[in-house]
Parts: sequence; C-alpha cells; structure tokens
Amino acid sequence: MGEHLKIALLCHPTVGGSGILATELGHRLADRGHEVFVISERPPFRLKDDHPNVTFCESTPVEFPLFKSPDHTLPLATRIAEVCREHRIDIIHAHYAIPHTAAAWIAKELIGVAAPPVITTLHGTDIVYLGAMPEYRSLLQHVLNASNKVTCVSRNLKERTEELFTLDTEIDVIPNFYEPKPVTVSREAIRQSLNIGDEVLAIHASNLRSIKRIDLMLDGYKAAGLGERMKLLILAGADVSRILPEIESRGLKDDVVIVDDAYEVDNYYAASDFTLYASEYESFCLGILEGMRHGLPSVSFAVGGIPEVVADGETGFLLPFEDVSSMGEAIARLAGDASLRSEMGARARSRAETLFSADAVVDAYLQTYESQRAR
Repeated sequence: MGEHLKIALLCHPTVGGSGILATELGHRLADRGHEVFVISERPPFRLKDDHPNVTFCESTPVEFPLFKSPDHTLPLATRIAEVCREHRIDIIHAHYAIPHTAAAWIAKELIGVAAPPVITTLHGTDIVYLGAMPEYRSLLQHVLNASNKVTCVSRNLKERTEELFTLDTEIDVIPNFYEPKPVTVSREAIRQSLNIGDEVLAIHASNLRSIKRIDLMLDGYKAAGLGERMKLLILAGADVSRILPEIESRGLKDDVVIVDDAYEVDNYYAASDFTLYASEYESFCLGILEGMRHGLPSVSFAVGGIPEVVADGETGFLLPFEDVSSMGEAIARLAGDASLRSEMGARARSRAETLFSADAVVDAYLQTYESQRAR
C-alpha cells in the first residue's frame, strides 16, 4: 500500500493493552517494510528492537530539585521533535492522549510547518478517567482537536469520548488485534513448572491496576467453590504485593499461581482452559482476545467494549458488573464441562480470526496514515 513510511510511534513501555497493541503494530508495520521509530522512556514490553526496520529512541524523564516528581512530557516532546527532524518522519502515531498526544502537539510547535501529521489512538483510561478530571479536560480537548486524526479501539470508547469532548472530526474505530506466537513449551511442561496437574486452569493477564478489580475476580473465583479441582493463574505485569493481601484474606493462597513479567505469554495461554476478568471498565480487553486466539472461552463482566469482543453464551459468559455470584456460576459451568470449553473456545478462535486479524487492522491504520499525508 503506497510508499514505505517513516513512523514515530509513541507508547507506554509498561505492560498493558495500549503498549502491547502499539508494539505489535510496530512489528507488523516493520514487516511490511515501513521504518518504525519507537519513542518511550524505556523499551516497551515485547518490543523486538533487533528488527532491521525498528529503532528504539529513548526519552529520558528529567529529575530536578524543584520538581516534586520526574518530568516526562516535556523531555518526550523534545525527543519527538529531534527524531522527526533527524529521520524525516512521515507520521507521528500517539497511543494514549496523555502524555503522548500532548507531547506530540508540543513537538509540532517546535518543528513548525514541516511537522508531520499526528494520529492519536485512544485506548481507554486516558479518556474515561483523565478526561473526567478538570486538571486535564481542557488540555485533552485541545490536543485531540489538534490531532490530524483520532481513532478508538471500540465503539464503546468512541461513544464515551464523544460524550466528554466536542471534536471537530469523526472518530474512526479500529479495534485491537492479536496474532499468537508459536508455542515453544508444551502444555504439560508449563503446568509442571507451575506445579499444576489435571486441575482446570483459569488465566488472567494484566497490569493489576485498581480498575481490573482483582478483588471481585477473587470473589467470583471463590464463589465457584471448586476447591482443589481448579487453579487461577495470574500473569502479573506489575508489583504483585498489592494483591497478595486480597488473595490471603480469602484463603486462596494455595489456589492462585502468580508469574511476574512473563514475556512468552502464548505458552501460558496454551496451558490454560479459559480467561477470567472482573474489570470495572475495559475499552476492549486485549487479554480476552489473546485467549480467544488460543481457543479459550472467557468469563467477564459486560463492561465497556468487552461485549464487542465476546459473544455472550457463544464465545464466553458476560455477567453484570459486581455480580460475583453469577460469575462463580459461570466459572463452575466452564470448569465442569470440558466439551463446553472446547466448543466455546473453537467459536472464540474463529471470531478472533475473523474480526480482529492483524492484516485488517494494520491495513486500516495504513489507510489512516495515507489519508492524512495526502492532505
């Protein structure tokens, strides 16, 4: 599609859907011959910076005695401007409005008339939470309208954004995608490493932020009442100390297995039986999609954009938010019926491959890039 582009990609380096999606998008763009310059304070989780078309550009936060905390945004803006000038960037693609779109806007002011277009992709909490805060709202309104194009990962997030802000242009919905990596360790070997035998294994992967409501997930798990017949695996992308008291207070210390900073997540999905989420809001929920690509059904609350990903009763079970009793029933139903897990998992894989393929999503972003460069 058109000539090869030079793309500055801005994202958070931490574990989370926005950073993972941005990183995987960068890999796919690089595979197609485009040059991708990833600008962040450290290499993002899962970034393969040994790809010949991927360059990591570090943006170092500034520590200064007068600042109560390190300044990320202004050094990031300066670094974006430097990269754009040095490499003659065609497109700046910011994942998350704060701080990335704000920094991109400042960078455009530094560059002047030669500044490339800015594409902003909204992933959720930057709008749902920061957008509701008076300290950020007017800034968000300004930088979103200053973007050449704004995209959202779900229809739900688009609606939430339009409720909060008055934007000059239409928001495009471009969903997340996930392409599984080859499984390199057998199901049996992974389970043995986790000290798990024939138990049914539910899996949850996240950054453990408060919005993930680990407390409700544990309550739902406990309500299932399966005892030794089931285990819960948590792939933790953050400090687990915050959830250990929650686990211990419910008497689930022997039921929950935690793995920190797992890079080869596909091995763990392949060793699991279904995904489990209890978030109070998800704009999409990449973790559910990752499981779907491995043929795993899901149990979650019907919040945010999750109903756009999961077909209730067909590829997973959607429950009312905070209804841990119904969540427990759904967990017990999946855990107790291997045939049901297999049938729903097959439909989940098919849905993921049909609606959330990498080729379709990357094509959509490239069309967006080209549409803005053509102006």
